[in-house]
Amino acid sequence: MSTISSFKAKSVEATDAILKSGPDTIAAIENVIATNFPHGGDLSAVEAAMKTDLEANGLDGANTLLSSTIPATRDLLSLAISNIQTFERFIALHIPQMEDGNNFGVTVQMMVAKFLKETREELTKKLESIPSYYSNRADAVDKLGLPKTSSSQTKTESKTDSAGGKDGDESKTSTTVTKEEKEANGSKTDIHRSKAVLAIDVQCYASLYSTINLLLTDYVTVLDNVEKNEEKLKAPKGAGGSGFGGGGGMMY
Repeated sequence: MSTISSFKAKSVEATDAILKSGPDTIAAIENVIATNFPHGGDLSAVEAAMKTDLEANGLDGANTLLSSTIPATRDLLSLAISNIQTFERFIALHIPQMEDGNNFGVTVQMMVAKFLKETREELTKKLESIPSYYSNRADAVDKLGLPKTSSSQTKTESKTDSAGGKDGDESKTSTTVTKEEKEANGSKTDIHRSKAVLAIDVQCYASLYSTINLLLTDYVTVLDNVEKNEEKLKAPKGAGGSGFGGGGGMMY
């Protein structure tokens, strides 16, 4: 089996495995929506719950709900993107050599490949935007002027060697450790600053809720497009047609 034939066979196996596990992946997305987004799209309820959380944990404490919701959403986005890339590889390796006539199957390949590429890029942007929450929140917390404590430690070590004394050769080592702790009392927290922290948390929830619902729709549609066109994607010119042409994978 040639290298290309081997990759083609592996791409078919990987595609079939993803399609087979499709219902489980969709169920996992639905489970995250039900578990990690208890308030749905009701942002007033979200704000009230998060305000209580902030009062309990402190303005500089981690948001309890987002601490689990962010990684759960991130992991599913990453899985979907990886699976879409597998589908793209499957299609690219089954594009036939260019020739006149009987190109309907190739058109199907190109249309599905275009849809997969656009969906992958859309989900990738959503995934890349997640870390900005932490930097935005850190900046907002820093502007609160909360009391801060800083500590430092200095360690000094000296060694003295002497020879020929009454007790023979001697080696002495002394260590001095100096610890210093400073506390800044901070300033009175402006109500708008504290509301800014809360607003950032609520907005993150809203963005994640929108993203996870978009992911559900996109992933179901991706599976549907690949599944119902699988035979054309695998053999665009029929069972006897060529499945790979030089440079074919660069057509989309």
